[in-house]
Amino acid sequence: MRTGVFVTFVFLAGCAGSIEKVQAMRADAPEWYEARKQEFRGEGYPDLNAIPEKRTDYDPVRKLELSEAETRAALALLNEDPRSAPADETPEEIAAWAAEMKRAVEGRLPAPDFLTDAEVEEIKARFNIARARL
Repeated sequence: MRTGVFVTFVFLAGCAGSIEKVQAMRADAPEWYEARKQEFRGEGYPDLNAIPEKRTDYDPVRKLELSEAETRAALALLNEDPRSAPADETPEEIAAWAAEMKRAVEGRLPAPDFLTDAEVEEIKARFNIARARL
């Protein structure tokens, strides 16, 4: 009997300590914890029964007219910009210029500066050192 009372007393003391730990953890929780807790509970969402009614002063046709005027103004600004002017050269002139530049570049290619076979053999000879083998 004494053992049962002792075990019950130890069990209750352990639970009391656990409750205090849980309360301390809740007090030290970060600020996002409350918002996340409400999200898990399903709280804080808008009520679907409180959907607003359509406004009477809203006129979609008027909004489209304003949008058309804004679009036309932006297009006029684009067309007036000198950077949006079409190319002055024809495609044939552009191709002729590209061919001329290609010929100029190909004529100026530097000679390759690769190692000769003798230089490669000299480098190999430097590293060809006898090593001990087991």
